[in-house]
Amino acid sequence: MRTSFLFILCIFLCSFSIKAQDTLVIVGNIQLLGNKVTKDKIMLREITFRPGDTLGKQLLAQKIKSSKDNLMNTSLFNFVETSDSIVSVEGIKKVEVTFDVIERWYIWPLPIFELAERNFNAWLQTKDLSQINYGMFLDWKNFRGRRETLKILLQFGYDEKIGFSYGIPYIDKKQTIGLDFGFSQTKNHQVSYATIDNQVERVRLEAYARRAYSAFVAIGHRPDIYQSHYFEASYYDHIYDDTIFQINPEFYKGEGHRPQYLKLSYAFKNDHRDFKPFPLKGYYFDFLLEQTGLGFFHRSDINILSAKVNARKYWTFSRRFFFAGGVTGRIANNNSNPYFLNQGVGYGRDFVRGYEFYVVDGQNYGILKTDFKFAIVPQQVTTLKFIPIQSFNKIPWAIYLSLFGDAGYVPGEALNGNDLQNSLLIGYGAGLNLVTYYDIVFRLEYSFNHKGERGFFIHFMASI
Repeated sequence: MRTSFLFILCIFLCSFSIKAQDTLVIVGNIQLLGNKVTKDKIMLREITFRPGDTLGKQLLAQKIKSSKDNLMNTSLFNFVETSDSIVSVEGIKKVEVTFDVIERWYIWPLPIFELAERNFNAWLQTKDLSQINYGMFLDWKNFRGRRETLKILLQFGYDEKIGFSYGIPYIDKKQTIGLDFGFSQTKNHQVSYATIDNQVERVRLEAYARRAYSAFVAIGHRPDIYQSHYFEASYYDHIYDDTIFQINPEFYKGEGHRPQYLKLSYAFKNDHRDFKPFPLKGYYFDFLLEQTGLGFFHRSDINILSAKVNARKYWTFSRRFFFAGGVTGRIANNNSNPYFLNQGVGYGRDFVRGYEFYVVDGQNYGILKTDFKFAIVPQQVTTLKFIPIQSFNKIPWAIYLSLFGDAGYVPGEALNGNDLQNSLLIGYGAGLNLVTYYDIVFRLEYSFNHKGERGFFIHFMASI
């Protein structure tokens, strides 16, 4: 009986071994279709396998899927379709893999008509139409078909701004080192001068309240698909009208009314998200180390050393159910900092939902975000046949219902009625998310906070 069992086990193991060997395949040609502008080498940089690789079928399928995600995350394509087939090359069977793309429209001479506010919800409090920026913005993505970016900004109105930047993702043959540089000039008739009762207070002058000049140069290093390093040196020069310091003597304590400083930054990113604009699976981590103020300018006493961390994780439970969680934390030295460099919670994407109308100043803070999503309409594609241009006539879209809960905390001295410092910020609610092409995300949310307030809020990026 024992001999029969061993014999059967041996046959099973041998057959499993043969089956495992049979699953190995050789990668043949990688065919790229549809890239009329984008250079082949830019696409091949995102593909995680090469002709001649010997891989298991299952592993190859995973690599094809991840390569498709990588190509989509370049923001160069609206669609990426893949296929594979067995071909015989000199009597050897190989798998030929095809990536067929529909490129985006890359040249955007865009008119500027935007609100000069922290966010759309903050502007809704005043509905002040004088806070409008207008002008022209040239955003040329995939310049020369090499994923380079060219940006030229001419902006007038509430905030006057002239800017230029140029980004080259790869300047070496191995395609691992990139270069970015640019400059800008900004003139404001109105500036923020203090935070009172957790609200940003502003003053408007007939003359310019602030003139600012900046320039930067950065070197990026991307050794593989998912990790990147970024080193940046930047220069800032702010010239404020005397009125600002009369209203708030604590606005800036350095010599003169001209904060002038250099900043050095190092950023590391490890990005394994399936789709960056609206992730549903994978994880993301970044780390930012900054030294603001290097002591080169005698009129400036700015000296801020800070470190910031973002970590996000995304789970896909089924075709319709998803969950995401993220934490953001920042710490810095406690020097006496200028008001405009003391931004904590409530700026950019660092906010707790339900507190969109408030800011909490401080150098140190922590934020936790959670989001449960249900796909009311899973991703699908609508074709508009009356539009002849391929870059626009196919529209991917999806609608998600979300339930969320956020928390945040900012330590510090609570002055001027800013009672949200040293207080646990709790926000929760529900929302609808529309995701469509060209990385457009539209969120409509109904939120509650620990102050007992509630309301509708609109956002234009993924929550986590």
